[in-house]
Amino acid sequence: MLRDLRQRTKTILWIVVLTFVISIFAVWGMDLQGPKQRKFDANIVGNVDKQAISQQAYNDVLNQLYNQVKIQKGENYTPSDMERSLLADQAWEYAVQARLMQREIDKLHIQVSDAELVSFLRQNPHPSLQAMFKTEDGQFDYQAYLKALSDPDADWTELERWGRAAIPEIKLQTYLVSQIHIPENEALERFKDQNLAMKARYVQIPIQKAEGAPYEPTDAELRGLYEQRKADFKAPAMRRVRVMEIEKKPTAADEEDIKARAEDIRADIAKGTLDFAEAAKEYSDDNTTADKGGDLGFFKKGDMAPEFDAAAFALKPGQLSEPVRTPFGYHLIKVEERKTEKGIETIHARHILMKVEPGTDTVDSLQLVLRDISTEIHDKGFEKTAADRKLKTFDTEPFAQGMFIKDLGFAPRVASFAFNYGEGSVSYGIDGETSIRFVKVIEALPEQEKTFEQVRPQLVDELRVNREADAARAVAESLRKEILSGGSFDAVAKAKGFAVKETPSFKVGDAIPEIGTNTPFQTACKFLAVNAVSPPIKGQGRYYLIKIVERTEPDMAKYVEARQGIVSEMRNEVANRFMASWYQDIRDNAKVEDLREKPLQ
Repeated sequence: MLRDLRQRTKTILWIVVLTFVISIFAVWGMDLQGPKQRKFDANIVGNVDKQAISQQAYNDVLNQLYNQVKIQKGENYTPSDMERSLLADQAWEYAVQARLMQREIDKLHIQVSDAELVSFLRQNPHPSLQAMFKTEDGQFDYQAYLKALSDPDADWTELERWGRAAIPEIKLQTYLVSQIHIPENEALERFKDQNLAMKARYVQIPIQKAEGAPYEPTDAELRGLYEQRKADFKAPAMRRVRVMEIEKKPTAADEEDIKARAEDIRADIAKGTLDFAEAAKEYSDDNTTADKGGDLGFFKKGDMAPEFDAAAFALKPGQLSEPVRTPFGYHLIKVEERKTEKGIETIHARHILMKVEPGTDTVDSLQLVLRDISTEIHDKGFEKTAADRKLKTFDTEPFAQGMFIKDLGFAPRVASFAFNYGEGSVSYGIDGETSIRFVKVIEALPEQEKTFEQVRPQLVDELRVNREADAARAVAESLRKEILSGGSFDAVAKAKGFAVKETPSFKVGDAIPEIGTNTPFQTACKFLAVNAVSPPIKGQGRYYLIKIVERTEPDMAKYVEARQGIVSEMRNEVANRFMASWYQDIRDNAKVEDLREKPLQ
């Protein structure tokens, strides 16, 4: 076992690096960068305060994230274009964070002693290693791990590297969090909130649409509100780009290869050398059913693609179809059961989907084409290249960062390029799910303040809403005035046509039926004395009048016993906020350059 462990340690701890090299073409798309881009890149994807982030470091983080998602979603998981973008952006932020954290570690001269490293590795087995040391019942064998860790012949270089990278960050966080102090009065207040029990009666005064013709604000009212809110009325910076698309189409040879592969799998299943469910888990490209052995459950005619339906409903239970072509690819279908209920026939089937996608030869050919196009754009220009190659181009409508782009949909890499480079800049090929896009920035529109006329309809709506809320508040204030003048809470409400409701006993943080959690209602109750009536409290679409009818004060004798737990809870909450704020502050003050998308030079 130890010999095997020594041989596999690097693979286990750094499998993400090897996996990325192997799977980058299949998972993240083709290498679309021509020789000029590689020269321009110099293996750098960005800088943090002039400290470079290498392509390899970024790829390592990206692949670790991808592998984590695969663990959650199954080995057959293939990310969508949106998911790839989200993972890529998350990997970028992690890479930036690593640089910034290292800078702070260096400032504080944080180091790791050999004794600290040994203690850390003994107490914190790497998750990848835990899978290698198992007892007979499948539990982690800690003693076996310690024995292996003590073996002088074992090569733990990569494990040591991991520990020396992790410990300084732990020390930094410990140092920062150690500065947090929880004031005694805040801990006491938390104890009271957690133990103060109340019951309230309340009236709801709904904010209703005004009857009759809608209110028409005067021009003076509208302009007054506009001046108050002018800073909120801004149109975001926008971009327009010209797009040249090259479709990623499988060839006839790719089609034949996938069909032949499906036929081979079918032959093995038919011979009994391969179980259908196991084949689905291993070979199916349907991420939603592969892990379930391709199980589709019961379905009726019309639920599936017509070609799939025709083949599936022609099979008897236990029969296996020939490869069936649908818009999704080739399917092998096995029917498990048929039944008819209420005159509707349904079948229970499994399937194996094999998508028809560009093969290696097609990818290689497309790469050569893209390199040539990149060179031509560089030498002749975007429009001349498109015209010479008879490639269609189109201009997008203006779009804001983070928004969908008309005719492109969610295309974050296109948006990223457009907002990082000026007018006239042209991108290298940007990989999408079905095409490669060369993008030229044709217009950069700065953030602009919207004019009064542009936001006038919004101002009218806002003033109408405010007027309706004021009317509801006035009703609530009138009710309260009558109650404070000696009227009964219930009688006054009933006389005005309002129902009085009562809460169950609740504490400040509890969810109250029909009210919710952490609302102004609870906050008001916290400060109300028994039988006191609150001023109008605004809720979602309504105002409340509240009367506390029961109030059970905390047993302060129990505070000493509960104090440590409360302080620990509050320290964790404050620590999370503090660390997030601390990191955001250094992130905002760092000069971060994202060079993942670059222009043709």
